[in-house]
Amino acid sequence: MPTFAEFLAPIDAADFKTRFFGQKPLHIPAAGRTLANPLPWRRFNECLDLSAFWNEDTLKVFYRNRLALRDNYCDLDNIGPDQKAAADPRKVKALLGFGASLVANQIQRVSPEVARIVQMLQREFAASAGANVYCSFQRVQAFNTHYDLHDVFALQAEGEKLWRIYEARADNPLSPLPPGDEAENWLVATRGKVVAEVLMQPGDLLYLPRGQYHDAVTGADASLHVTFWLKPATGLSLFKLLESAAAADSDFRAYLADAADGDALPLQLAKLGQKLQQLMTSGSFAIDVANHQRSFVTEGAGFELPQRQRSTYYSTAKRGQVVRHRDGFAVQIEGRQLEVGHSHPAVAWLLQQRLFSFDDLLARFPFVGEADLQAVLQKLCSMGAVVETEMR
Repeated sequence: MPTFAEFLAPIDAADFKTRFFGQKPLHIPAAGRTLANPLPWRRFNECLDLSAFWNEDTLKVFYRNRLALRDNYCDLDNIGPDQKAAADPRKVKALLGFGASLVANQIQRVSPEVARIVQMLQREFAASAGANVYCSFQRVQAFNTHYDLHDVFALQAEGEKLWRIYEARADNPLSPLPPGDEAENWLVATRGKVVAEVLMQPGDLLYLPRGQYHDAVTGADASLHVTFWLKPATGLSLFKLLESAAAADSDFRAYLADAADGDALPLQLAKLGQKLQQLMTSGSFAIDVANHQRSFVTEGAGFELPQRQRSTYYSTAKRGQVVRHRDGFAVQIEGRQLEVGHSHPAVAWLLQQRLFSFDDLLARFPFVGEADLQAVLQKLCSMGAVVETEMR
């Protein structure tokens, strides 16, 4: 798996995070870069040949900034209820011949080379990440001026594309603008001056922070670029975590007082507000947030058949309960208590199982980490809560 330093080279990774990430665009020319092209034309064609993956959601066709109707490039004859229409390769090729552009979403799911970069970015930024491919042809501008709802690393894989970056930047946008001429005209009217024109060539990398206005035009030949998108958690994600944590407190489960009943509701809200502040500043909630960020990372399993790994099995010998306290999480078993920290979701799950394997535990809770799971299992075994079991 490539490192973030290799991905950005020759730009220093620490310097990038200090001066550019979330702040301003950066163009990194191919000269001095050593990272291999993860998606040349040959590999992209091989990915497209995995026809079972491509449907109306994963494959989009655009012509002059307009999304093609699925009727024009999908197979609607063999679609069942609640199914996505499969892309029809022959129809897609016909539209491309007419000058349309192709957008292949979630390419990391069918390209191990791209997936390794996505996983590295997830881990590096504690963020949700993915990759989409944009294929366009001579002098085509598939999209008018727009901005993205996430940070972008655009890697030019084949051909050339001219990017125009405008001075305007939306303020931490969350929702896309509605499609149509009105929104497009507004974007043009508010984009400001061009602050940079970047001719992307094979191997070049372009970073754009969320909300940066831009557009791009394909050069004289066909262009292929991979957009790696990045979405770290925002402050809004805390509300769901708080709801889950607060549900353990009886005061939050209680009915709210009637707003017409004098001072009862303001007093109740003041009390709950104090409790929320205490919860948000607790060590246990910091663990909740850290686990939420860790959960963004998708680990590739990698098959090596016919070799199989032998798993260790455990059975639950004693009943226990995971409890939250101000500084973290602990499991209580027959009057004894063990701090379990970040491992608490995995421990809560395994205590409900009669029999489980370590590999299944790791697959369900990969964000905890193999070493941490091994350590907590060893402690639970020493308490007699779980027992290693031989499967026959």
